[in-house]
Order: sequence, then C-alpha cells, then structure tokens
Amino acid sequence: MRKAILATATAALIGASAGASATLITQTFNASGVTDSFSQQGTAIFQIDTDNPDTFTVRLLDNVSPTGNILSVLNGISFSLSQPVTSINITGITPTSVIDCTASSTTTCPQPNPMPTEPFGWNATVSGGTVTLGAGFDSSTSSFKFHPFGIVNANYNGTGLSDAENNPLLVGPVTFTFSTDVQAFPEILGVTFLFGTVPDPVPGAVDAVPEPHSLALLGIALVAGWVVRSRRSGKPALRIA
Repeated sequence: MRKAILATATAALIGASAGASATLITQTFNASGVTDSFSQQGTAIFQIDTDNPDTFTVRLLDNVSPTGNILSVLNGISFSLSQPVTSINITGITPTSVIDCTASSTTTCPQPNPMPTEPFGWNATVSGGTVTLGAGFDSSTSSFKFHPFGIVNANYNGTGLSDAENNPLLVGPVTFTFSTDVQAFPEILGVTFLFGTVPDPVPGAVDAVPEPHSLALLGIALVAGWVVRSRRSGKPALRIA
C-alpha cells in the first residue's frame, strides 16, 4: 500500500561547454517517498547542449542507500519537453556495473554470465509529447514491464534483491544518451519517477494513482533557460516549471 508521496524541487545549473558559444544546461529533478515502509528516492540529471538540442543525456540515480528491496529499485521515468517531440531514440546507456542477485545470499552480487549488453532492455517511447523511459520493453506489445535491469544504488544489499523476475540489475548512476527530432533548445518541464514493479499500462501522467507495489513521484525543477533569459531582460529571475 502506498504510504506517502513527496515532491521536491532543485535549481537548475548553468555551465559553459568546451565550445566557444555552446552552453550546457543542466536540470536536476529529485523525488522521495515511501511504499510499504520501503524508501523510494531518485535523481534525474538532464544535460542539454544549446547548440545541439536534438541530443541530450540524463543521468539516473537511485538514492536509497543501501537499496535492499525491489520496491526501492528505480525502473523508469517519464518527462515532457517544452518543444514538440515526436520521436526519440536511445543511442547509449552507461551503467556503473551490472549485477545478478538471483542466487545471492550475501550483500554483494556477481555480474551476470553471460554479460548482457546495452540497451539492457531499456527503451524510450513518446506519446502525446510525453517521453517514457523504462526497463523491460516488450517490442511485441510496445509496452514496458519495468523489469529486469532496474537501477539500484552503488550501496546495495543483495539479500533483499533476489527476486528472479527483476534480475539482473543496473548499478547507478546510469547515463542515457538520446537523439530526438527536437529542432530548438528544449526545457524539461517535469519528471515522473517510477519505482518497484510497475504494472502495465504505464502510469505516465503525473497525477496517476500508483498501484500497490509501485510509486510515481514528481520532481519539479527551476528552468535554467528562463533564468538566463530573465537576467537578460530584467524580469524576475526564477520560474517553477
């Protein structure tokens, strides 16, 4: 049973890239909650190069330390962009490591044998301008199972992660690289975090009611682009997306 949903907001950071005029915009989203007494905490860090708006990265972290239960595993996010997007593709996934806790009776788990390769069952789809990024994509039904290959904290407890259906697992942080058909600098307007074994269909909307053993959490960020423009125009500096 769902216990609590907590939303938090963090400020976006702005930094110059190696290019002469390019600017890297970083937006950070955080979420924290509890389901069946198990903590669920995640961070999504988006980075967009203003000179190349059709490519960007997101770094996902499971902040439950140690991650010791399937309900605490981060299995996906959904988000929307300020610019129209009709297609999105994952071009790279870089986890810290891959583990298999199926037969584990200790805190640490070995890597799978044979070792799986990217995209580790993850995929990104877009519908109505909302992007869903999740594990366990089934191409035959075009739907997500959100397992296996969920994300755990680098500090994990394998004794509580031995459910075979959810293994192997990715150790975070995990960096995803995307290509899209966006033609102008986009802003990330909101993020929904998906934890545990999320049932189909995908609860993509931020106001979706989580089913038992799942939790969708919304993190709201201050939009970096508006900070920049407001400073130049003399308007109020901050706006919550």
